[in-house]
Formats: sequence, C-alpha cells, structure tokens
Amino acid sequence: MKTLVENQFRKSILAAPDRILVATDLTDVDYLIPHAIAQAKAGGARVTLIHALSPSDVVPMDGSTIPYVDKTKIARDARVALLAAARRLEAEGILCKTAVRDGIPDEVIPEELRQSGATRLILGTHGRGKLGQLTMGSVARELIKNVNVPVFIVGPHARAGFPHFTPRKILHPVSLMGAYRDSLGLALEIAQTYRTELTLLHVLDRDQDETMNPERTVEWARNALRALIPDTTRLAPPVHVEVTSGRISEEILKAAERCEADWIVLGADGGALSWPFSESAAYKVTTAAKCPVLTLRHEPVLTEEAVDLEKVHFTFPV
Repeated sequence: MKTLVENQFRKSILAAPDRILVATDLTDVDYLIPHAIAQAKAGGARVTLIHALSPSDVVPMDGSTIPYVDKTKIARDARVALLAAARRLEAEGILCKTAVRDGIPDEVIPEELRQSGATRLILGTHGRGKLGQLTMGSVARELIKNVNVPVFIVGPHARAGFPHFTPRKILHPVSLMGAYRDSLGLALEIAQTYRTELTLLHVLDRDQDETMNPERTVEWARNALRALIPDTTRLAPPVHVEVTSGRISEEILKAAERCEADWIVLGADGGALSWPFSESAAYKVTTAAKCPVLTLRHEPVLTEEAVDLEKVHFTFPV
C-alpha cells in the first residue's frame, strides 16, 4: 500500500514533471514548443523530443510515381528539424535531447516514455481524411487510452492565437462516480503549482426523473463537489464549483468558454472500454476544445467506494 508521502510525491511529480516527452510529426513543432517550454520551467524539467518514422513515412503510397525513397535522408531531415526545435528550448535554459525512432508511433512513444522516465507527454492532433481537423489523430486516441502519465493534447482548435502558455484558469469535470480521484488530485495539485483558479464541474443527466426536485439536486451536487476540496482555507486561489445539466461533452466545452479556461484537466477511461473511444467525452472535448486538454488515464474499476457514490448519485433529495 502506498503511503501518504508516496501519494503526495506522485501527485507533485505529475503536476510539475521533471522529465517531459514531446512527440511530434514535425508539422506541429511551432505550436507544441511554447507549451513544452512553459511546463518545463514550472518543474525544472528536462525535455526529450521524439519523432517516429513509421512505415508510411518511408514507403511510397504509389510506387509508379515515386520510384525510390531515401530512408536515410528522411531520418536525417527529421534529426535536423528536431535539433532546430531543441535549440529553442536550450535558449530558454532547458536541457533537451532528441530521438528519431523507427516504428509505429503508438508503440514507439510508450517505449520512449518508459526509457526516459517522463511523467508528461505533450503532443498535437491532426486529421487525415474527409473530416480534416474534426478528426482526432489515431495515435493520440491510442495514447490517451493506454499510457499511464498525463497526456497534454493541443487539439485542432487550440493551436493558434493562444494568449499564454502558463495556465491561469483550469476547468476539471468531475463524475462523482468511479475512479475520479486521481484526476481530481492532479487538477488540485496543478492549480496549487501554478497558483491558478480551478473550477470543478459536475454535469447532471438532463433526462433525470422529472419528479426529482431540480434545485435540491443541484445543491446536492454542489455540496458533493465542495466535500472533495481539501482544507479550503489553505488553497490560494480558492476552488470554484459549478453544476449544470445536459450532454457531458457539450457542457464541458460551454463551461470552458464561460470560465475562460486555459487548460481542461480530464480523466479518461483506460483498459477495455465498453464503448468506442470516438464516442467518449474525452474524445469529443479534445477534438473541439479551444484550449489544450490534459488527460489522465484511469482504469474503470468499480470499487466499493464507487458503488457507494453511485447510490448517493441516484438517490436525489425530493
């Protein structure tokens, strides 16, 4: 069993990592590097930039039009691009190394996370196909589901015109059921690390029984959120709570706009999902948010605590 000290250390190292991995396809360097710089400075972190040379990068799609592809040149060009990006971090006093690896990105990146000991992964998303930027990259989808460190995602709508890279306001949706405590602890720790405003959001089911008292139900949810905030007198700035009802992904995006969130910290189910990830709230929020999203994977394990919370959630006051 982990001690309180071990748990606190884990939360601190996840909130302000000392090693960061930035995965890039080389087209997204310009908007990823400023985020990497800000986060590295927050924790005095070292940064590794990695690019995976997948088979599709070195094998011509149409052999009749491209008779030969020089894999060595492609790898050399990638190294040159990464070194140029590394110089930008080093100019800010951040230690940085680069890596170009052969292999499929969703296999190469987790392996590099293990080897480097990084506790933060930064990456962008892109769409290939008819939906364009409304499509989340398949690599990002797999990483959100499968890696055990926070994944900081700069989605298609969060790339340009971002006013600052150090967060001032953070939104964290809370389910009040299941394995939500890890992502909640991360959100609280990040808020204290950056001394930023944090809003906890709970979205009620808009299709709940009409016989329930809506006002008392909302007040119950607010009280449940407040009960999750440790020793409010020591938090600076204070944590806000907000309760709304509707479709989860839509209400998260609306709340992010209302509170002018710079980051959304979001728990994401891992393991064997009971629904396609493309239909999950994490997917929908990440592809549509106008700010970056930091996801933390948790296993959808139903604990004794989760069962109790589920009973509370559905036993509304009348």
